Amino acid sequence: MSQEIYIDYSRRFTDVYKKTARLPVALREMALHCVMFPAMLPKLKASDCFAGGVAEKVSENKLPIAFSPQKEGQIGYMMSLSRMQDLQKKFPHRAAEIEEMIRFWAKEATFIKLRESTDEELRRYLFPGAIGLDEYNYKRRTKRGTKIGTGFISGSYDTRAAGMMPNFPVFLQKGLPGLYERIAEGERKNGESVFYKAAREGCDLFRDTLRRYEEEAETLLKRKKNAEYTKNLTAVRDICRDLQVRAPQTLREAMQLIVITVSLTGVVNYGRLDVALGDFLVRDLESGVLNEEDAVLLTMQFFDWIESNGEEFDTRVILGGKGRKNEAAADRFARVAIEAGRRRHSIMPVLTLRFHKGQDPTLFDAALTSISEGCIYPTLYNDDACVPGFMESMHLSFEEACDYAPLGCGEVLIAGKSLGSPNSTFRYLKAIEAVMHNGRDSVSGNKIGIETGMLSDLDTYEKFEKAFLLQLDDRLRIDARLHRHNYNQTGKEISSVMLSLFTDDCIAKGKSIFEGGVRYLGANLEGFGLTNSANCLRVIQKLVYEEKRFTLEEVVHILDVDYEGYENERRMFLDVEKFGNGEKSVDEIKLRIERFVNERADYHGRREGFHYCTVASVNPGGIVAGPSVAATCDGRHCGKSFALGNSPMPGTDVNGPTAMLLSAATVDNRNGGYVTNMHISKETFETQREKVKAMLLAYFAMGGLQLNVNCFSKNDLENAMKDPESYRHVIVRVSGYSARFVDLDPVTQQHILARTVY
Repeated sequence: MSQEIYIDYSRRFTDVYKKTARLPVALREMALHCVMFPAMLPKLKASDCFAGGVAEKVSENKLPIAFSPQKEGQIGYMMSLSRMQDLQKKFPHRAAEIEEMIRFWAKEATFIKLRESTDEELRRYLFPGAIGLDEYNYKRRTKRGTKIGTGFISGSYDTRAAGMMPNFPVFLQKGLPGLYERIAEGERKNGESVFYKAAREGCDLFRDTLRRYEEEAETLLKRKKNAEYTKNLTAVRDICRDLQVRAPQTLREAMQLIVITVSLTGVVNYGRLDVALGDFLVRDLESGVLNEEDAVLLTMQFFDWIESNGEEFDTRVILGGKGRKNEAAADRFARVAIEAGRRRHSIMPVLTLRFHKGQDPTLFDAALTSISEGCIYPTLYNDDACVPGFMESMHLSFEEACDYAPLGCGEVLIAGKSLGSPNSTFRYLKAIEAVMHNGRDSVSGNKIGIETGMLSDLDTYEKFEKAFLLQLDDRLRIDARLHRHNYNQTGKEISSVMLSLFTDDCIAKGKSIFEGGVRYLGANLEGFGLTNSANCLRVIQKLVYEEKRFTLEEVVHILDVDYEGYENERRMFLDVEKFGNGEKSVDEIKLRIERFVNERADYHGRREGFHYCTVASVNPGGIVAGPSVAATCDGRHCGKSFALGNSPMPGTDVNGPTAMLLSAATVDNRNGGYVTNMHISKETFETQREKVKAMLLAYFAMGGLQLNVNCFSKNDLENAMKDPESYRHVIVRVSGYSARFVDLDPVTQQHILARTVY
C-alpha cells in the first residue's frame, strides 16, 4: 500500500480541524477523533486473539498529524515534522501541499501554543525556549555546538498528560452500556452540556469500533476455512458483538474491552489489573470456561498485545497491594500474571508487585522465582512504607492512597483518579554547580539559578548546604508555576474527552479532565543525581569545612579544569565515604535533601492549586543528563554519567549488599517514586535464595520503598557486548524502564556493567 495514503489522511485531518474552528473544544476534538479512527486502527487478522491496537505503532508508519494525550513529549494536536518531511521526499509532486500543512501545524500544534502563551519568566525557563519550525522536533537533546557540561538546574519541555490510567475496575463492571447510563445520570443531575454531548459521541465511537471489528471478523470467517482460525474468529466476532450491548462476563471479554479502551484513548499504562480482572478469572475457573493453564496462555496473549502496542518507558501493570476489595480473586490473577511474565521473558508489560506484611506470601515468592530467572519483573514496592507516605505527601485518605500506581520511569499517580504530569527535569548536581558559581553555569557562564553569594560568604558548611537548598527551592517554585500554566493553557485547547470517560469524577461533574473534572490534579518533578549530590556535599563538608584540606576556591578550580593536573586530589575526593555503604554521614545528607524538596514541592504545588506535587528520583537521567553537568567533587569527570534514581554511583558501594540496602532504606517515605537498582548474581540466587529473600524483606521492614532486582551473571553482559545475537535474552533494568542489554547504547551498557553484582 502506498504511503501516499498518509498525505490524504493528513489533508482530511487538517481540513476538518479548520472547518471546526468555531465548535466548542470538546466537539471539535470528537470530530477529529472520527478522522483518526478508523485510520489509526489495524485491520483484524485471522490469528488475532484481540481486536484493536494501533496500526501506526511502527515508527516509520506513525500518523504524521494526530491528537494524542502523550506522544513525542507533546499533548493534544501534534505533527511529526520528520514524518511530514519524509513524505515530501517520497512524493515530490505533493511537496507544496505538505509544506503548507507543515507551516500550518507549526503554529497550531498544542505544545507550540503553550510555549507562546508563557510569560517572560516561564519562557526563559522553558528548554530550549525558542519557538518556531526549527525547534518543532526539539526533544531531550543538547543543541549542536553546545559545550559538554553546559545545562540547567531544572527545565520543562514536555507538554503532556503522561501516565493516565483508566479506571478499569469501575468500567468493566458495567461495560459500555454502563458508561451510557452514567452520562445520562450526570445529565439528569447537572443538565445537558457540551461535555455530555461529546462524551456520548465518545461512547458512540467506542460502539462503532466494536461493530467494525465484529464485521471484519464475519468477513474473515467467510474467507478462512481453517478450523483454528474459525474458532478464534468466531470468538472475536461474538465478543465484539456482545460488548456493544452488555458488560463483559469472561476474562477474555474483559481483556478485549481493555484493548479497545487503550486503542481509542492512547493510554500506555494499565493500573491495577488484578483488581480489574480478578473476578473475571475466578468466574471462568469456577464455571470451567478456563483452567489455570488456559488462563496463563490467555494472559500471555494479552501481554503480547500490550507489548506490541506499548512504550518501553511506560506500560505498567500493577499487581498486589493494600486496598483491594476482591483480594483473593485479585491474588489469583496476580499469580497468573507473574507466571505469564516469567514464561514470556520480555521487557513489556512492566509488571509491578505491591506487597505488605499481611499479603499472601506466595506472591512475593512467585516474584522472586521470576526475577531469579532473569525476567527482571516484577519490580517491588513496599506498601507498608509507600501508602503512609503518599497519604502525607498527596494529602489523601488511606483508601485513596491505596490506589497509588507507579508509572513510566517511577513517577506516581492515583490510578483512575489523577493526572500525574506535566513533568520537569530536576538536576541536583547542577544546583551545587550554581552555588559554586553564584547562580551560573560553570562551563557557559549562563545564569541557571539565583545568586546565593560569593564563595567567601559560604564560610560554614551549613551556609553552603543552605545555599544549595535555596537553589532547589527557586526551581521548585518555577516548576509549579509552569505546570499550572500548562494545565490552564491545555484546557483552552483540548478536552481529552476519551480519557475523561474513564477518569473519576469527570462524568459525575460534567467536566473534562482539564476543566476540573479529574479528582486529583498533580505534577511530577523528575529528579536526577540525588545520591551523587549527597556524595558531593559530604566531600565538601569533610575536606573543606571539617578537615580543612582544601579551600572552597581550590575545589571549584579543580572542578573547573575537570581534574586536569589534579589526579591525586581527585583520588582524595573519591576516597571520601559514599552513598551505598551504610555511612550515616552521607545517608543523612541525602535524607535532609529529600525532606526539604518534598516539603517545598508540596508547598509550591499547593499554592498553584495542585492536590499534590510528587517528586521522583527516576529515569535514565544520570545517563542522558550526564553530558550537561560539569565535573563534580565526588570524582566524576565533566559530561560523564551519574547514578540512577536512589542507587549508588556504580562501583562505589564496596561494603556489600546489606550496607547498600541500609543506605537505600534511609529515605523519606513521602518520595513520589524513588527507584533503587540492585544486581544479584544467578549463582547467589541459586545457592542462597532464602538468605536473599530474608535480606530483601529486612530492607523493606526498615522502610525501603522500592527495588528493581536484576539477576544475571556479569559474564553474560560482557559476552553480550562481544556477541549480541547470542545474548538477546539478557534483559536489564536500566532504571525506570527495562531493555534488552544488546539494544542499549554503549554508554548505558558500560554504566550497567560498572554496577556492583552481589
